[in-house]
Formats: sequence, C-alpha cells, structure tokens
Amino acid sequence: MPNDPARSIGTLAVKLKQLRRQKHMTLKQLGENCGISAATLSKIENGQLSPTYEKIAALAQGLNINVGDLFTPHTPPPLPGRRSVNRNNSGLRHETDQYLYEMLHTDLTGKRFIPLIATLKAHQRTDFPQLLKHEGEEFLYVLSGKVTLLTEFYPPLELNPGDSCYYDSKMGHACISGGSEDARILWISHTLSFRRPEEAV
Repeated sequence: MPNDPARSIGTLAVKLKQLRRQKHMTLKQLGENCGISAATLSKIENGQLSPTYEKIAALAQGLNINVGDLFTPHTPPPLPGRRSVNRNNSGLRHETDQYLYEMLHTDLTGKRFIPLIATLKAHQRTDFPQLLKHEGEEFLYVLSGKVTLLTEFYPPLELNPGDSCYYDSKMGHACISGGSEDARILWISHTLSFRRPEEAV
C-alpha cells in the first residue's frame, strides 16, 4: 500500500545503503560526516530504526544530497518540464515517536524543497528529549487542530487552522498538538546546503 509505514522504512533503508556504497563510504565515515553513530546507521540501513527528520536531514547532509532523495526508490536524472501528482492520502509515510509524516512527490529527485503532511502525535514538550535542529528553513500551515510551535529563541506560538509560520530550522524547534486531537499540518522544508546528486563531489 502507498501509505504503509513499513514501505517507507524499507525505501529509506535500501536507498541509504545504496547511496553510501555509491560514494564508497563506510558506516564509520558516514557517521563522522553526519554525527550519527555507526551502530545507529546500521540499524537504519537494516530497517530496525525509524529516524527522526533531524537525523534524516543529517544523513542527507552527510551524503551531500537532498532529503527527498532518501525516499526515492530510483534516481533518474531530473528532466525539464517534469510534473508529479499525489492523490489524497497516497504519500509515502514515515513515522517517528512524535510525528507521522506523509512524504509527498517522492518520485521526483533533486527537489528544491521537501513537501509533506505531518500529523503531530506529540502533545507536550516532554515528548521531545530536546528541540530539533538542522540546516535550512521551514514553512508550516495548520490544516486541522491546534498547534504549538516551540522554538529556541521565542515563546511558544499557538497556531490554529489557516495560520502559518516560516522559521529558520537551525534554531531549535518542535511542533506539538495543542488540543486533545492530533493536529495536521502542511510542512515544507528547504535545506539550503544540499545539492543534487549530480552536483556532489
């Protein structure tokens, strides 16, 4: 099924191992590049661990690729005039303890931003051991429920359906559901320092 979480973990595991080997990197070398232990990387590559977006961003940075390329089963070269369509509830799902991500348009490589729908399973600050940080900028738009955006330098921000926020994701941040129901948001991440695979050295 398109939204099977196991499919997401399997795609990430296979693609991570494939990209690491293409770059002739050991687990230790990749770990040094992205700040993740070789033991943790091994678990991710074997589908035993579902990494947070922060770790996914670190993996992409360590491999010098775009985040979305880790969820693309194949890596054809980008074509001019390309187009991708996602039908309702057809994105590739990736679940962590705090979020359920629906990754959109994973058939495209080298995207300049990463679009996804996120369901916020976390409802309190203590659901996060620490605020998340990674390269780039993010935009979020509340689709349903109440959202509290926690950031390193600002007081908690309450957001309702139709509200949005744009922020620097190098600043510690996390989103939690502010009401009894799990909130849903459109989340767009743009990682400035990543390059397309054909531009990597």
